[in-house]
Amino acid sequence: MATNVEKANEAAEKLAETTRDSYQTMVNHTVGLQERNVRFAQGLVDDFIKEMRHQVESNREMTRELVERVEEQREAYRTLVGQSFDAYMDLAYAPFSYYREGLQAARRVSG
Repeated sequence: MATNVEKANEAAEKLAETTRDSYQTMVNHTVGLQERNVRFAQGLVDDFIKEMRHQVESNREMTRELVERVEEQREAYRTLVGQSFDAYMDLAYAPFSYYREGLQAARRVSG
């Protein structure tokens, strides 16, 4: 039959074993949480970098498109100014043109 000392030793061993198992469970759980947190943080960083690259490329494309539009606007403005200048010059020289046509008509009639 087991003596009280033996029973106490068995109880102490059982307590030590269950305590060790509890700590092991807690350590395993903590390590698992840390691993998930690391994967989560890495995913955040990776997603952030991917999104930033996407935004940078999108901004580059928009800038290229805006530069093209500015060039088109500049060319349209040059055309508008050139045509406006030509129209103004035609208007300014209109009296001289009528005078010249009048002279030519007078020469044809007299000649």
